[in-house]
Amino acid sequence: MMSQHRRSTLAAASALALAGAALSGCGFIGAPQNKSAELAEWFTVTIPGFRDGRDLPTRLGCATYPGGEGKTPNLYWSGTPSGTKSYAIVVDDPDADNGAYVHWVIAGIGENVNQLVEGTKLDRTWVQGLNTGKQVGYKPPCPPKGERHRFRFTIYALNAGAPFANGAKLRDSLAAIAKHTIGRGRVTGNFGSKSSR
Repeated sequence: MMSQHRRSTLAAASALALAGAALSGCGFIGAPQNKSAELAEWFTVTIPGFRDGRDLPTRLGCATYPGGEGKTPNLYWSGTPSGTKSYAIVVDDPDADNGAYVHWVIAGIGENVNQLVEGTKLDRTWVQGLNTGKQVGYKPPCPPKGERHRFRFTIYALNAGAPFANGAKLRDSLAAIAKHTIGRGRVTGNFGSKSSR
């Protein structure tokens, strides 16, 4: 009999497919639905004190790992395109067993904001959609012991305000972000323990 966790993960993967595709290497979280999205500009995203592609600080991981505090990272972005009205952030794990596992979907971040402080309390005007686990909110990196996964923190510059409501289904929030994307940037970090095999 298929476990509840596996059923939930497979259902979420199907939802992503219906939205247009899982998160892709080129930065889109669904099939672009307008010409400007296809030509979206890249901008710079950094985590101060961290080099892209390296190991994430332990405190950003889940409590299953010693020192894990589950904090959101200190994200900083610059060079966004003109016409940006708001930002959205999607955090995903492309190395999950059943395809990209989306850990966080948040939008409605104001056009004048260029940093998300580590562990920050969210502004009440921001909205969050469901993650792959069908929960609202940030799920910190927490790969199975013995596995090391990549975690992608992608910021999208949108040509509109928040394109979905709080608690939106994953496929709906991802499609809405894709529809309004005019720019995107990404930083990737590794987290987990190396296999003993």
